[in-house]
Amino acid sequence: MILNYNDAPTTIGLVESIKDYALLDYIVIVDNCSTDDSWEQLQNYKNDKVHVIQTPRNGGYGAGNNFGLRYSSDILNADYSIIANPDVQFDEDCVENFLQTLQEDSSVAVVSARQSNSPDCAWKNCSTLQYILATSLFFEVWLKIRFYPKKYFKGKDFVPVFAVPGSMLMVDLKKMLKYGMYDEEFFLYYEEPVLGQKFDEAGLKTVLRLDCAYIHNHHVSISKTYRRWSQQHAILLKSAELFLKRYKKASALQMAFAKLWFAYTKFEFWLYDLFCRLKHDSKKRKTKNSI
Repeated sequence: MILNYNDAPTTIGLVESIKDYALLDYIVIVDNCSTDDSWEQLQNYKNDKVHVIQTPRNGGYGAGNNFGLRYSSDILNADYSIIANPDVQFDEDCVENFLQTLQEDSSVAVVSARQSNSPDCAWKNCSTLQYILATSLFFEVWLKIRFYPKKYFKGKDFVPVFAVPGSMLMVDLKKMLKYGMYDEEFFLYYEEPVLGQKFDEAGLKTVLRLDCAYIHNHHVSISKTYRRWSQQHAILLKSAELFLKRYKKASALQMAFAKLWFAYTKFEFWLYDLFCRLKHDSKKRKTKNSI
């Protein structure tokens, strides 16, 4: 299942690369009420294997994926579903390993693989304070406050983890419908720890396969809608606040600190946007002068 929003070319590229995979019975493209001509473009790829459907409204990432998951279960009678961003690349070995994991261990609800071009493999369950601090570039990107230590993965073919990135994963649809599903109050971001917490509370596992990998071309799709990091971060902060209240049961004191910290991180991302613009302008000047 692929969720598309104003990015038909990337979605079509993924469909073209996986359409002949024998292990995929169907490919479901969910157009999340795109405002461009995505819906019209995607109609050209409909066939017995590729289904193109559209949500009644754009309720965000979670709502769009839930719509596709219900369609896969109710209409296609699927047992498992891969949830993939348009900007990923994966081979059929990944699909085979995912299926093997889910079919051999009934306690597994979600399985994913490592990203060959990124250290973003999986996240551990964190304290409320750690989740607050992780909204900062410094703590999340450089200190990797939510990441497992490298030794946790060393020499293993697969490991249980708390949550995996939502860019590509396979779910057991029955378990997903019963215990999981995305929280549709979250428009974007924090879908992963929400799923992780739901399945953890249900006694179900999320597994990361280390013997296969996929490529995630980070921010290709989202950057077409939100071009600046600060815009994306503003949405993340709204989801972070909701996650802290609803799933971490943060106290009034913790939420007061979170709001102060969020104000700092907004400034941090504004500076990062400024740095990126200056770097981009400098590169353009150098290119112009070299011509």
